[in-house]
Amino acid sequence: MASQKTVLLLVVLVSAALAARQASNLKNGKGQGKQKQNQRVGGWTSADQNDETVQQLAQFAAGQICSIFVVDAVQKAETQVVAGMNYRMDILVSKAWKCKVHVFEQSWTNTTRLTSFACKSVP
Repeated sequence: MASQKTVLLLVVLVSAALAARQASNLKNGKGQGKQKQNQRVGGWTSADQNDETVQQLAQFAAGQICSIFVVDAVQKAETQVVAGMNYRMDILVSKAWKCKVHVFEQSWTNTTRLTSFACKSVP
């Protein structure tokens, strides 16, 4: 079993990695900017639909659903800090489908995973 010092060190390292990524995103003009004062830890936060990371993850999700899908627009995007980052998005795909997708990303392990999706045809 891991000692208390090992667990504490792991928590500090993960926190530092998240803080470094947030600082990098803010420095490069990406990310959320100032946090809302009433935002709850672990809660969902609105994200810019035009953010480069959001756009890339929307295309990743569409490609995981169907390899020929192309993202026409991200209509809504939200993020949630977990042991990495969850992205919840509403995307319009191939001019025929509206999909609600959830993507998990963990930068320090190079993990990107489509965790859920639901699509319906657009009339």
